[in-house]
Amino acid sequence: MKHEAEQQLLKTLNGQLNELPAIAKTMVQQYQLSAMVLSVLCGVFLIACLAGTIWLSVYFFKKGEKQSSHERIWRTDCSAVSGMVAVTGGMISLIMLMSLVINIIHACAPIASLVKDLFS
Repeated sequence: MKHEAEQQLLKTLNGQLNELPAIAKTMVQQYQLSAMVLSVLCGVFLIACLAGTIWLSVYFFKKGEKQSSHERIWRTDCSAVSGMVAVTGGMISLIMLMSLVINIIHACAPIASLVKDLFS
């Protein structure tokens, strides 16, 4: 029942988008613009997170290679820290990538996203 109502509303909006009042067109454009801005921000954060993860992983890995066995026993093993940084950064990057994809979908299909947001 709910799915049928969503489909009917989408058909109505897609067919009569030119006849919508100016306020509705502005609302759709603002929704689309906000999704684009969020997409750009998520993309920037994704690139920064990937670059930081790679840099920190390489830094700790190289530092771990320089450690003697005595330092590895009594201090933190830097190569293990490199692995933890890589896993944590990878998870954060995956979250940012999913956010980026979701925001791009909202920017490309603003009417469907608005209808989904209204019914949820």
